[in-house]
Amino acid sequence: MLFPVPLVFLLSLANCLSLSPFAFPGQDTKPVPGDSPLLLCDSSSSQLLKLTHVDVLPNPPERGTNLTIVARGDLSKQVDEGAYVEVDVTYGYIKLLHQTYDLCEELPNVDMECPLKKDSYDLTKIVEIPNEVPPGTYTVIARAFTADDELITCLTGSVAFPPYGSKNLLKFLLQN
Repeated sequence: MLFPVPLVFLLSLANCLSLSPFAFPGQDTKPVPGDSPLLLCDSSSSQLLKLTHVDVLPNPPERGTNLTIVARGDLSKQVDEGAYVEVDVTYGYIKLLHQTYDLCEELPNVDMECPLKKDSYDLTKIVEIPNEVPPGTYTVIARAFTADDELITCLTGSVAFPPYGSKNLLKFLLQN
């Protein structure tokens, strides 16, 4: 499936996650079906990709683990060379990244290639979340467009990584 899902989970969560200066969580969003922290953004706009299901395991993602993304969706129009993805990543209120990626150059990362035909797609991808991800809340927003600037999809999600050691402390407290 065309997945900037999530452009390898919005560039692997390792590039972290973001917010556009003009889009905030809760504005024109709706949940993506399935078990994931993803929201469809710009949901009142026509989009070429209809995500029918996305599961992220574990949910919420945890540092130092493999993240498995299983996604399904329907692409209503062929996507050709020249398509691109705009990705913004924030750490709390700090913008870490604003980058535009060539979608067709990124597709081999999810075992796909351009052109993407009008069709239904299934995707399973495993990515590693490094142990070194600093504690805090990361938010990502990724908007994918055709070469003619038609909106393919807009996805956003936030993940909070707790302070180091707090997970083990919580387990200890719950066991005793």
